[in-house]
Amino acid sequence: MTGNGSLLFSREVRALKRLKRNAVKEAFDNLPCGVCFFDMNGMVTLCSYQMHRLVFALTGRDLQSFSELNGFLSANTEKNEHNVFTPNDGSVWQFSQEIVAARDGRNYIQVLAADVTELYHRQKELELDNRRLEEYAQRMRRLSANIITLICEEEILNMKMRVHDDIGRSVIATRRFLQQGRPMEELDLTVWKNAVRLLKHDSENMEDNDPVCSLMSAAKLIGIHIVINGEFSGISAVDDLVIAAVRECMTNAVRHAQANELYVDLSLTDNELTAIISNNGALPHKEISEGGGLSSLRARIESNGGTMCIRTLKCFALSVTIPIKEEVTV
Repeated sequence: MTGNGSLLFSREVRALKRLKRNAVKEAFDNLPCGVCFFDMNGMVTLCSYQMHRLVFALTGRDLQSFSELNGFLSANTEKNEHNVFTPNDGSVWQFSQEIVAARDGRNYIQVLAADVTELYHRQKELELDNRRLEEYAQRMRRLSANIITLICEEEILNMKMRVHDDIGRSVIATRRFLQQGRPMEELDLTVWKNAVRLLKHDSENMEDNDPVCSLMSAAKLIGIHIVINGEFSGISAVDDLVIAAVRECMTNAVRHAQANELYVDLSLTDNELTAIISNNGALPHKEISEGGGLSSLRARIESNGGTMCIRTLKCFALSVTIPIKEEVTV
């Protein structure tokens, strides 16, 4: 190849390289995400147009060095819940950085900015929906907590109405019988017997009803599982006070701590029964003020010589100790 031909070829090669570099730079600048590379001294070596635009929109200054950008990101990340940044145009961007190695072995700091606008807004909508669902769940827990009381009241009312009707008919029939002057042997006592049988049957059901089973049924209705470790005393008057404490803690755990498990650790000696009641719910945000339920529970326990203590360190726990004796007022 002649000298002129070699020179022409070299010029064409250089022109092609320039075109290639320009094409790469143009493609790099047109990337939808922001990209920037810094050398290990923190100086800019390559930065896309999108990154320049973002940094200026966020800081009001041109991008000069990695230390300035990193300082801005670090300062705002501490008070930024989702580690995102929002320019004035309403878009949302998330930054990330890492060390990358080039072909020549030198390391560079790569900073990327990704457009997460749609994802961010969807996450906000999801958080709002979750808060609404939690509000509905709390309302359902409060409603469920009253189901047992309503069912018992309805059953008692139905029993009272049946007894009232039966006794009322019996009184009328007996009055007529006496007015007619007939001998007592002819008086039909069937209705009276039915009323007495109804009252006796209800009383037997109440006596046969296991308080622990009733407690478990109540817990299931409001969506909480009770785990009992240890044994009760076997003295109904003593155990009833502990169960009353468990019921109070069960309701409060669902209403105030959004718990779904309640733990009852029982310790029985010859002289006393101790129960430590805790849950897997959220810790109270402030010191617990004993309301009507806890105040009434404390009065019942202390009037029977027992003690009650509320602890909130690391986890909520209510501790009650009941002396073993038959003379307990429930």
